[in-house]
Amino acid sequence: MILRFYAIFLLSGLIFNCSLYAQRAVELPNDSSGLYLTYDDFINGKITHGFPKYKKGYTLWPKGFFTNKDPELKTPDTSIVYKRADIWGYTDHRGKFIRIYKNKHYKVLCDKGLIIYIIYSPTKASYYFSKSMNEPICHLKMKNLTNIYADNSAFLNKINSTKKKTWLTWDDKKERYFLNKLFLE
Repeated sequence: MILRFYAIFLLSGLIFNCSLYAQRAVELPNDSSGLYLTYDDFINGKITHGFPKYKKGYTLWPKGFFTNKDPELKTPDTSIVYKRADIWGYTDHRGKFIRIYKNKHYKVLCDKGLIIYIIYSPTKASYYFSKSMNEPICHLKMKNLTNIYADNSAFLNKINSTKKKTWLTWDDKKERYFLNKLFLE
């Protein structure tokens, strides 16, 4: 039984990682990894404790296995844990941008049009969105899209005429999801 669980866990991780590998992340104002204490720091590319992404011996991500832990910066010489409440977001050691909102880590998947995020765990992935990088983050559901974009009837009409399963279809040429395409048209 344990072996079966481990095989399912490993296989789902491989499938999930492969599907996210081709996706474009947010365009960052700074090409380094590190922490943004505020939204203004993010906009201005002001990184706290920055280092080049993929630098050997450096990691930055949540301490422990689960994603709702505080981010930890490990260097060859030291380890620093930052309280989620004290930072706005960070770029991990692989160059992926993570926004902290209500003490959760939201990985930015796409920033063209509306912002699309993901929170994932070993058992499932949950998708979220926001109007801009500094707006509140909501679960990606029709009800929330309708509430947030009540002033954009053209966008809502396009969403209503498409199947939900197509919202997160990735377009390699335009580097955005189908939902972002509907928003930008």
